[in-house]
Amino acid sequence: MRRIVVLALVAILALGILGWAQVGSSPDNPIYMLLVPSTEGATVEEIGQAIAEAIYNLTGLYIVSSLQADYTAMIEAFAASEGDTFGIPTTDQYIRIYQRTGGNVSPRLGSVRYGYAWYYASLYARRDSGIRTLEDLNGKAWIYNDTGSTSGYVFPNMIFEREGIEFSSIVTSGGHTNSMVALIEGQGDFCTGYGSAPGAPAGWSGDRWEFGDDPEMWLWDRWNNDLFRPEFRGTCFDLRRAVRKTYDFDTVLRDIAVVHNIGPIPNDCLAFGPNFDVETADLIVWAVKQHILTEEGAALWGDENFYEWTAVADIDDSFYDGYREILGLPIPDRD
Repeated sequence: MRRIVVLALVAILALGILGWAQVGSSPDNPIYMLLVPSTEGATVEEIGQAIAEAIYNLTGLYIVSSLQADYTAMIEAFAASEGDTFGIPTTDQYIRIYQRTGGNVSPRLGSVRYGYAWYYASLYARRDSGIRTLEDLNGKAWIYNDTGSTSGYVFPNMIFEREGIEFSSIVTSGGHTNSMVALIEGQGDFCTGYGSAPGAPAGWSGDRWEFGDDPEMWLWDRWNNDLFRPEFRGTCFDLRRAVRKTYDFDTVLRDIAVVHNIGPIPNDCLAFGPNFDVETADLIVWAVKQHILTEEGAALWGDENFYEWTAVADIDDSFYDGYREILGLPIPDRD
């Protein structure tokens, strides 16, 4: 820790010496933090600005939070940057940025959500819809957020194409939360979006949930076809939770089921674009680690309308090799 603090102080001093020539040293020469509108764009932008200010307070680096128009715009902005850009790409975006830049991108922190460094593409449908299996999707109306979304489109579409599933219509919502709202409001038959492991009930001492277990373990009592009573119920962390401030949450859980999980998928990351200065990146990584440990930082990073990061873990490009294998992409030569 002492070495990191010294590094931060040296970097701040260097910024003062270099002045306006150093990227991030002034409002006229900032560092750009790119954000993807995976949930509510206005909230993502507002929280991103607060995080940029917090990093400035810790490092003295001027950072501009920049919400991208869509998933493709995020990839293009990352690939076109030159030493002044970092951001929070989804897994599929990161892979595409890597391809576009010839590997000139550096993932440094992987997000951790409620103890898991992985998430899922989940398929949600009304419990009374008759949708129980993938085959039941034939001829139905599919709601998803964006074709660049790993969990909303890329992984589900890969499975649908493999199974030969065709749809009566497509509804594009523009955001994960919007997809769930559209499903609740009857604009389509099912939606796809991010999924997360359910949290165990208070006092639980057994095994934790693992991929392949019942996606509604501790939430939905399949014997009685109803929610578990509150004293025996776990916590829902999947996409349904994103609408709990808009709709009665128990009603949502009673009406909307998790039909199927696809994955697991490595979580999104904090990555630095082409030719980003390593020492400056080290400083930003240090600041994010410090910030997320504070009460204010935990509230910002963990907001369900932001990216729901509850912790971070050090990663490098190899973290995404399993995802590459699923997509049939070559593993980079790192010798």
